[in-house]
Amino acid sequence: MRTAIIGLGAISETHIAAVKHGGFSTIIAVCDLKQERVDAAIEKIGGDVRGYNDYKEMIDREKPDVVHVCTPHYLHRDMAVYALEAGCDVYLEKPAAMNASQANEIVAASEKTGKKVCVSFQNRVIPTNALAKEIVDDERYGKLRGIRAEMTWSRGGAYYTESGWRGTWEKEGGGVLMNQSIHTLDLMYYLGGKVKDMEGSVALRRNKGVIEVEDTAEATIWFESGVEGIFYATNCNFKDSSVQIELFFDSATLFLYRDALYLVRGNDLEKLTDNRDYSGTEGKACWGNGHTMMMKRFYDSFEGEDVWYCDIKDAVPVLEMIEKIYSTSKNKLR
Repeated sequence: MRTAIIGLGAISETHIAAVKHGGFSTIIAVCDLKQERVDAAIEKIGGDVRGYNDYKEMIDREKPDVVHVCTPHYLHRDMAVYALEAGCDVYLEKPAAMNASQANEIVAASEKTGKKVCVSFQNRVIPTNALAKEIVDDERYGKLRGIRAEMTWSRGGAYYTESGWRGTWEKEGGGVLMNQSIHTLDLMYYLGGKVKDMEGSVALRRNKGVIEVEDTAEATIWFESGVEGIFYATNCNFKDSSVQIELFFDSATLFLYRDALYLVRGNDLEKLTDNRDYSGTEGKACWGNGHTMMMKRFYDSFEGEDVWYCDIKDAVPVLEMIEKIYSTSKNKLR
């Protein structure tokens, strides 16, 4: 298969490494507004790779099988829809779009063209979370009753100001919810199921005068299954800490921490699996290092294999959850 990549910032390096490591496609073209990024990517990829500064020109000329969209959030919808209408399948970085309405436009384009869209919620398929999902589904420790999820990272002013798009409602679409903790919220949805109702709040505390969006958020979530959840996320921590997720069952608790899944029963703590025991995990741990795993599932689906990947439809609910937190927060930042 022939792959093209739009957007050559930090996350694109993970996509390039994953495609090369996985061996399921050949990167034939790359695109970025900054020529120095294009040149660097071509050198890194090697072989016969063409570079572009206009994504429409690249798609029209190269006619790739799959387009990877690795650009800032506000560009996702238009680029994904253009690629789909040009006959390409799309691997789309999170968030799928700036809001649920835009994401549903991508859903409509996918259905109209018959082309596929995979959204990069790659944390779903890494071994710890895949096993946690299996345990939820087979109820070996009884029914899931509650979820606690916590993400405490650190993001200072330069992280926002040097990007040219982060920290603004217009281009990022939100702060810690839309950029960092969206993976954590998505896992709560993936493990807990459809959301019945939720209430939350947002605040801007650390980077006042630098950004417009929230750097702290919390929510209480009631799932249709009867599961109750609590969620907390902040970019105000001293440094990045490991995401923590606890799953409370009738007869045991699962604890996701530092790339490992633990089983807790009484005073006993048992490690069930560790992501570091597996190869093919390109990328920074804070991004969730399962890009290769998710991409392989997506590319395998073109070979007629019945494999699950995160379809665009399944990436809409987390955007609805984020919008619910914004709408129920008494503190309005916009």
